[in-house]
Amino acid sequence: MYYVNMFLLFSFIGFLFENGLNLFVNDNFNSGILYGPWTFIYGIGILLIIIYNQFLKQFHLNKYLKVIIFYLGITILMTLVEFSGGMLIEQLFHRTYWDYTNMRFNYGKYICLEVSLLWGLLATLINFLVVPLVNKVVKKIPLWLTIGMVFLFIVDIFFTLIN
Repeated sequence: MYYVNMFLLFSFIGFLFENGLNLFVNDNFNSGILYGPWTFIYGIGILLIIIYNQFLKQFHLNKYLKVIIFYLGITILMTLVEFSGGMLIEQLFHRTYWDYTNMRFNYGKYICLEVSLLWGLLATLINFLVVPLVNKVVKKIPLWLTIGMVFLFIVDIFFTLIN
């Protein structure tokens, strides 16, 4: 249940982040693909962060080397998530939620070096600063709440797909 709770929590945090940023920059509110308060690409991102961090633990790296290797690897992983997410959204829903063609070091619409480096930095900070704090709370979430949230998430996906 830990991974499910982290997925849902960071999908919600991603929803707040995206919409807060969108309100600040574009002065509008856009909830994304789903109807509910979750942007699941962030849920996927946190799962990759956790799994990649666990993978690196087996190498027993010193603290500084681990941060550097984590940053480089997670930057690549987050870039792949952003690219595949953008392509998938366009194919399934015929929408473009982000477009980096105006950025200097873009590779098509969905990725650019500037944003990739920023995602890598944010993911690294989340891994080493936020996840240890959130772990304590997530482990205390009752099963009934997790099941209820999963049910709502699945209903949201169902209604999104039929519309």
